[in-house]
Amino acid sequence: MAPVQVRSAVGTVGPVVAGAVLSVGPLLRFGGPTPADVVVTLLAWAPALARARAPLPAFGVSVAVVVGWWLVHGLELRYLLPAGAAVLLLLVWVVDRCAPRTAAAAVATCLAVPVLAGAAALAGRPGGAAVVPLAAVTVTAAVVGRDRRTRRAYLEALEDRAARAERERDARARVAVVEERARIARELHDVVAHNLSVMTALADGAGFAPGTGQAREAVAQIAATGRQALAEMHRLVGVLRTDDDPAERAPAPGLADLTGVVEQVRAAGLPTVLRVTGRPRPLPAGAQLAVHRLVQEALTNTLRHARGARSAEVRLDWRAAELAVEVTDDGAPAAAAPDRAGHGLVGMRERVAAWDGSVTAGPRPAGGWRVAAVLPLAAARVEEDGAPVAAP
Repeated sequence: MAPVQVRSAVGTVGPVVAGAVLSVGPLLRFGGPTPADVVVTLLAWAPALARARAPLPAFGVSVAVVVGWWLVHGLELRYLLPAGAAVLLLLVWVVDRCAPRTAAAAVATCLAVPVLAGAAALAGRPGGAAVVPLAAVTVTAAVVGRDRRTRRAYLEALEDRAARAERERDARARVAVVEERARIARELHDVVAHNLSVMTALADGAGFAPGTGQAREAVAQIAATGRQALAEMHRLVGVLRTDDDPAERAPAPGLADLTGVVEQVRAAGLPTVLRVTGRPRPLPAGAQLAVHRLVQEALTNTLRHARGARSAEVRLDWRAAELAVEVTDDGAPAAAAPDRAGHGLVGMRERVAAWDGSVTAGPRPAGGWRVAAVLPLAAARVEEDGAPVAAP
C-alpha cells in the first residue's frame, strides 16, 4: 500500500477507534462497561468511518442506533456517554459538509434529546441530570462544525485566488511578449526603411554621374545596403506587429551610441565605464539596436532598483564567433524590482532571441546585479562589402 493511502486510512480509522475507546472509558465510574455497552458503542461508531464520503447517512445510522438504545434503557447518563459521542462527532461533519438547512435539521435532532430529558425530569423520571451536558456538547459540536466549514471555505477561496493570480501573471507575461515583439517590429521596420532611403539616395547620385568611379562605388554600396535590408526584412517577417502607431523614421541607435548612454548614466550620478575587448566586426543595424536596447534597459534598471550602487560597467567582448555583452553593478537589489524579473527582461530576451542569442540575469556572488547576453556573429553577419560598423 502506498504511503499516502496508509496515511489516509490511519486518518480515517484512528479518530473513530480513539473516540470509541475514550467514550467507553467514563463508564468505569458506573461499574465498568457491560458487553452490551461495547456492542452498542461499536455499532454507533462504525458509521463514522464513512463520515467524509457520506456524513448525513452516517449520522442517520448512528442516531438510529443511539435512539434504539435509549428506548430500551431510558435517558440515563450512563447510556448517553458511549454512543452519544459518535453522534456528536458526526454532527460536526454534517454541519461542515452538508447544506445549511440539513445541518440545522441535524442540530435540532440532537437538541431534541435534552428537551426530552428535561420533560422526563419534570415528569419525575430519571434523566434530568443530562439536560445541561447534552445541550452544551450539542451546541459545541455545531460551533466546531461551523468553524470547520468557514475555514475550509476560506482556504478554498485562497487557493482560487492564487490560481487566478497565476493565470493573470501568465496572461500579463504573454501580453508583455506581444508588446515587445510589436515594438521590435516597429524598430526593425525603421531600420529597413532607413536602408532603403540610403539606397534611393545613392541610386540618384549614381544616375547623375554614370560611368565614373563614384558611380561604381555608389552602385556597390547600393548592393551592400540592399542585402543588409533584405536580411533585416527576414528578421521582421517572424515578428508580429499589433498596432499601427507612427514610429520615428530616424536611424536606429547602434553600438556607436553606447558611449552616449554611458555618459547619460554618469550624468545621473552613477560612475559607469564602457570596456571593449577583441576586434569589432561588421554588425547589422538590427543587431546593434538589440545590443543598444539591452545595455540601455540594464543601466536604467540599475539606476532605478540598485540600492547603494557606487559604480556600473558595460563590457563588449568580441570573440571569434560571438559578441558577449555584460552589464554589472555593485548595488543591492531592491525589495520590489519588477523590471529586473519582469517585462524589462522579457524585452531583452525577445530582442536578442531575434538574432539567435540568449540573455541571463541575476545577482552576482560578490554582490550586485549582472545582465549578460551572447549574440552569435554567424546569425548576425553581413557580407564583406556591407556597410562597416563604427566601434564604440
